[in-house]
Amino acid sequence: MNYRHTIRALVAAVAIVGAQHAHALAVLDFQNLTCAKTQELCGAGDTYTAAGFMLQYAPAADEPYPVGFTAVGKLWRFNVKGSISLEANSCSATTTLTRTKGVNFSLLSIDLAEVNGDSPSSVTFIGTKSDGSQVTASVNLDGKVGWQRVQLPRSFIKVNSVTWAQGDCIINKPHMFDNILVN
Repeated sequence: MNYRHTIRALVAAVAIVGAQHAHALAVLDFQNLTCAKTQELCGAGDTYTAAGFMLQYAPAADEPYPVGFTAVGKLWRFNVKGSISLEANSCSATTTLTRTKGVNFSLLSIDLAEVNGDSPSSVTFIGTKSDGSQVTASVNLDGKVGWQRVQLPRSFIKVNSVTWAQGDCIINKPHMFDNILVN
């Protein structure tokens, strides 16, 4: 009888530990944006929330027609071998990633691709720590159609927010993002 209770307790403990570990890492992959399953591009609003994280869109100060996020579907010809992704659909718009409960997190990696695959893009990530200090990482994309996985440096561990800007649409072309790995 004790043996059976011990096995049940062990199974329950493994389930709890496994559940806690599963919540430790999250991937924001946008697969729940159903409009992008059948459309090339569709509106996705000014915020996106999943797995305890939130992405917020903010237009550039001089943007006369802010659009918000656009979901990029698999049917978009420049989304080669991609899944549903997002873009901040205004020149020089910013995207900010936070945890919904306001606690710090780590940004580990993100997949990036040029929206139209027509020229290189540069993306700078700015992480803000709880003491107000900032960390940065810049990435240069190759200007070719297709996705590039970007590993963020260790300095992006225990940040309160991470912000990055969309390209200016003239010199620095826009990008889309997917598979944001956070902890």
